Amino acid sequence: MILQSITDYVKQAGRIEEKKLLKHFHLSCEGLAPMMAVLLKRGKIQKTVNQRGDKLPPEIFYSWSEIAQIPTLTVV
Repeated sequence: MILQSITDYVKQAGRIEEKKLLKHFHLSCEGLAPMMAVLLKRGKIQKTVNQRGDKLPPEIFYSWSEIAQIPTLTVV
């Protein structure tokens, strides 16, 4: 049930920051990570990590793709 809700939310947004997912679904990082791992394996959602240097934490984004792809993690 929650996996479908997360999928629908990411699909509607197209691309969304992890912070917004955590806030919307009232989850911690530890709670969201295993669910996103399942969705990433399905290939419709991709993860992008934006490294912002040594002093700032990385920004994590999830994006939707209509075509199933090999699961990828992009680090920028």
